[in-house]
Amino acid sequence: MDTPVQNGAEAPPEGCPVAEAPPEGCPAAERALWEQRPAGQWTVAEVGAWLAARSGAEELADLAWEHAVSGRVLLRLTEGSLRRMGVTPRSRRRELLRELLQLRLQQELEELLSIVGE
Repeated sequence: MDTPVQNGAEAPPEGCPVAEAPPEGCPAAERALWEQRPAGQWTVAEVGAWLAARSGAEELADLAWEHAVSGRVLLRLTEGSLRRMGVTPRSRRRELLRELLQLRLQQELEELLSIVGE
């Protein structure tokens, strides 16, 4: 059975929600994967799981699917791009941008620590 493709990104199999930890029987548990890999390497499904876990809002995970937001894209989002994607109100965009800044800083710190061998 082929997995549906939307905007170049594979959609999750039917019955496998992106906004929460997938039930048994779904491919890998998305939450576990995004917790173990650098954000820049996340798939669209992992971005959706991270957004849903952080914001608690399923519509942001849906937007990630709709716009095929991978981890690499996620780290480059700006207020303007979030606005064009339909993230409203402004306070929600600001909150998400703060969370993205924390994610970027965390990734940078992990990269620096791996360079120095700690």
